[in-house]
Amino acid sequence: MPSWTGNLTSQAPVAGPAGFYYADVPNRTIAFVIDGIIVGIAGFVVDLLARSVLGINVFGGSFHTTTSLLVSSILTAIVFGAYFIYTWVAMRATPGMRLLGMQVGHETDGRTMTFQQAAYRFAIMWGPYLVSLLLLFVIPAIGLLTYLVALGWGILLLITTAQSPTKQGLHDKYAQTMVVKAARQVG
Repeated sequence: MPSWTGNLTSQAPVAGPAGFYYADVPNRTIAFVIDGIIVGIAGFVVDLLARSVLGINVFGGSFHTTTSLLVSSILTAIVFGAYFIYTWVAMRATPGMRLLGMQVGHETDGRTMTFQQAAYRFAIMWGPYLVSLLLLFVIPAIGLLTYLVALGWGILLLITTAQSPTKQGLHDKYAQTMVVKAARQVG
C-alpha cells in the first residue's frame, strides 16, 4: 500500500500557519457526518413541506410523486448548499467543524473565504453528487451511472486530502482554501 494510506486514519498534528495545524482526515470526516445529520433532518423537513404543498401523498406512487420527488430534491439541494456556503462564510466553519475545533479559510493568509470561494468549494465537493441525485428522477439509468462517478469523485477528494502535506484535497486547492485546527494540541 502507498505510504499516504496511513494519513487516512492518522490524527498526528501537522504544523500549519500561525498557531494552527492542518485538520486531519478523520476529524474532517466526523465533522461531515455531524453536518450530514443536521442537513439530513433539514432536508427531510423540506421534503415533507414540498410534498404537502404539492398535495402529494407521501406514501403514494404516481407520476406526480416523481414530480414531487424532483421538486423536493431541488429544494433539498438548495438547503444543502446554503447550509455549507453560509456557515463557511459567516462562521468560518460548519457546526460539525466547530464542534471539533476546526475552521476553514483562505489558504494564503487564513482570512474568511469569500462567498464566491465558498460556492466554488461547494460546487467542486458536491456538484457531481447533486447532479446525479437530480438525474436519478429524470433518467434513472444515467442518474445511477453519474452517482457511481460522484462516489468515485468523493473517494478522489478523500485521497487527495490524505496525500497532501497541507491536507488540502482538490476542492481546497481549486478553491484556495484550507481547513485548520488550533495548535494548542500540537506537541
